[in-house]
Amino acid sequence: MDWDDEYSHNSFDLHCLLNSFPGDLEFEQIFSDIDEKIEQNAASIEHCIKEIQSEINKQCPGVQLQTTTDCFEWLTNYNYSTSESSFISHGDLIKFLKTLQDLLKNEQNQEEMTLDLLWDLSCYSSVSFPSTLSGTSFHFLSRTCLHSVEDNSSMDVKSIWDDIRLHLRRFLVSKLQSHNEINNSQQKILLKKQCLQQLLFLYPESEVVIKYQNIQNKLLANLLQNCFSSYNRDSNLDVIVHGYQSTMLKLYSIIKEDFNTLCEILAPSSMVKFVKETYLDTVTEEMAKFLENFCELQFRENAVRVGKTSKSSSKHRGAVHALG
Repeated sequence: MDWDDEYSHNSFDLHCLLNSFPGDLEFEQIFSDIDEKIEQNAASIEHCIKEIQSEINKQCPGVQLQTTTDCFEWLTNYNYSTSESSFISHGDLIKFLKTLQDLLKNEQNQEEMTLDLLWDLSCYSSVSFPSTLSGTSFHFLSRTCLHSVEDNSSMDVKSIWDDIRLHLRRFLVSKLQSHNEINNSQQKILLKKQCLQQLLFLYPESEVVIKYQNIQNKLLANLLQNCFSSYNRDSNLDVIVHGYQSTMLKLYSIIKEDFNTLCEILAPSSMVKFVKETYLDTVTEEMAKFLENFCELQFRENAVRVGKTSKSSSKHRGAVHALG
């Protein structure tokens, strides 16, 4: 009886649920409303595309987009890195860069101010600076079409810009090298990050990483030189191993600092490659060379001792024979 009541109750709920669904006419109205919304959206999108097409034809006289397909293809191939650039005449751009060039050459301690100015122009005034030596010319938006042929004057801009960033690169590399002398690890990491970010503003990542790798290679070379040069002929292997362990602790600190410095710049795989090529390969190679030289020296000295001992024994036996 209880089961019948429960079944009756559930059956009633199911009928109520089915009755709550809309009928055929209601479904037709719903689909009709959806179709109307889709048509309205399509018309709105088409209107927007026509406005974009008209604006492109005005801004780039060298391009005349006739169809919607033409408009989509042009937008797909458009280089958005230049689209945000301000309207700067070529003459004004040359004057600006030459002023910076003269300032850096003739005035001292203007590098930080120049870097801040260039950064602000890039971030807040939408001026785009190239970061590759082999890349396109300095981005400035003129009244000509983006895809028009560049004249030779663009090379003048690139030449001046390359000279400016070369000056700034030398300044930043010098700062990076000096930061290795800082004892406070957190301060060192912070200052190095700032320098590397500024270098990445001027140059592509691959070139910045190579430059930083060269700096750290010199640091490692000095560390290993201080480790191995202190040993003399009287040093035994235990003393060498103890000194090597001390050096490895210092190296661990350097690698840890580099992880924290480069973690926001390099991908994990690139970070592992950097550490291996910069530190581990060099340490392994230098340690192998040192042990080879050390063993060779020990063999020579042992051979000399054996020779002296043999001669001494021969003399002793000769003296005993004479007394006999």
